[in-house]
Amino acid sequence: MRRSLAIAVLLAGVTVALRAGGRVSAAPEFPVGATIPTIDLIDDTGRTRSTAEWRGAPAILAPMYARCPVACPLIVQGLKTGTGESSADPSTYRVVIFSFDARDTPADLHRFRARHNLPLAWTVVTAKPADTRRLLDAIGYRVGDANGLLAHPNVVVALTPDLKTAKYLSGTTYRGHDIDEALTIARGGRDWIALLGGWVLAILLLACALSAVYLFTLFRIRPSDAAPPAITTPPQHHSNA
Repeated sequence: MRRSLAIAVLLAGVTVALRAGGRVSAAPEFPVGATIPTIDLIDDTGRTRSTAEWRGAPAILAPMYARCPVACPLIVQGLKTGTGESSADPSTYRVVIFSFDARDTPADLHRFRARHNLPLAWTVVTAKPADTRRLLDAIGYRVGDANGLLAHPNVVVALTPDLKTAKYLSGTTYRGHDIDEALTIARGGRDWIALLGGWVLAILLLACALSAVYLFTLFRIRPSDAAPPAITTPPQHHSNA
């Protein structure tokens, strides 16, 4: 039972370390410092736009598609929550919702905006299939067709004012400090967590391993395993009557 406890402690520590590693480091397929290509876009009003318009201020780019049943609505809701909690002035950065679904029309995008009550300052756009592939390839974003539904990563990316990838946020929940950190890095701040994340993970794993070895050794030495102490009988003195 005690050995099981030691193993459980080790597994718990490894789980914590892996979770920490998952939070502090971006996946290898999401490149930092990649440049977003200049492509034509179509917004939810049918107007032709361009990624060149994003230059000059940090941007949060959220790939999605209008027919997405679960993840995309959660992502935009998470962004609404995170940007609402953020200390950053909304006028100093932009939020771009980009549909990678070739089936999405401006009307679909407009309905998506209305259905999820997106802020008017947010940009909702799509592009031609070839241009969509160029943009997604630049940020390392992969999409697969699963019987009409599109499988995709749950991730948004912060872009620098000169349209380079700066910080990826994974998942569907974003808090104000997540948005603040991403925008700070997009403006030129250092992502110390990502830079040191590998070392932190290695130290955590080493500490867990050493703790497990210590506990295993400690529990292995039991008082019952040691030889019982010898009982010494004091000499008896007999007197002659």
